[in-house]
Amino acid sequence: MDYKDFTLKADAYEKFLHYRKQIIDNADNGEFNDAFLEVSARAIDGDCVAQDCLAYFFKRGFDNFKPNYEYYMSWEVLAAANGNEFAIEKLQFFLDVAVSTIIYDRDILKTAMLRKNINKNNAISVISNLICEGIVDELKLNPRDYTDISKQGEAYSAAVNRKFVSAMENCLPRVVEFLVS
Repeated sequence: MDYKDFTLKADAYEKFLHYRKQIIDNADNGEFNDAFLEVSARAIDGDCVAQDCLAYFFKRGFDNFKPNYEYYMSWEVLAAANGNEFAIEKLQFFLDVAVSTIIYDRDILKTAMLRKNINKNNAISVISNLICEGIVDELKLNPRDYTDISKQGEAYSAAVNRKFVSAMENCLPRVVEFLVS
């Protein structure tokens, strides 16, 4: 685990709108696949805003494909693990129990604030980022595995959600250890 340089929420949001518009405009011209593949390539290369944009399309679906909850969560977690504050904000409800476990344990938080680059202003973002990194490691998420728009999925799957919750629970002790080490 390590700190990432954060992409500030406002910057991530503006760039997200640009990528989304690029894909939709190209779809209107019958070139959806080309635009989607271009953003996918950026996402695979680690562009956390492109990752968030793919999450958006996999959450909602589009003309050419149906929503895929597993792909949505994978891309959103990857974006958050790579420091996208906009993606981190979108995952706050999902991450709430794990983040609260750390935030409300005064000893963990106090030690983390003394030893790590954490303060009152960035604590939730940094801890959420670390949890997402842990989920990526736990599930061995590889961006190349989540670009197939022809793979059928479903808008929400309890079984898939349990997989992500379990990964979050399993990585939490490692996140705490990192914060207090």
